Amino acid sequence: MNHNISSASAIAFPVPPDEFSAELQSCKHEKFLFEDTPAAARSKTAEIAPLPHISYRSKPRVEQNDFIMRITVDAAAVTELRHVIVGTCGELVNYMRVKPVDHATKMKVWLCLSKSSVDTIIRNVMRALPQAEFGKITPLLPV
Repeated sequence: MNHNISSASAIAFPVPPDEFSAELQSCKHEKFLFEDTPAAARSKTAEIAPLPHISYRSKPRVEQNDFIMRITVDAAAVTELRHVIVGTCGELVNYMRVKPVDHATKMKVWLCLSKSSVDTIIRNVMRALPQAEFGKITPLLPV
């Protein structure tokens, strides 16, 4: 299987005939197409234009329609606040959360509502409860 090739046995390649060697010699003297053009033109044709970035995925566009409004009122005024919200603008509120703070002397109320109903709710609550404290109004982020 294993053959040892000694230095005496050399592989002999066939010598090309004279007609091929004359043909090869003439190719060395021919001018190629790009040799006729100036160097500046060659560099422009040799440059490869960058491929445009094409993305077939559309970026998700998140439009916030729901917002969270925070209101702080006295514990005694929570019932009145709930009546004002449900009675005057109940269809504008998606949900309401009430949480006691400061040993139940004050209550925090979170309202989830649409952007267009923020002004209406602020106006109605300020008329009924001028002592109400309004906090941040932030977009409701998707989960």
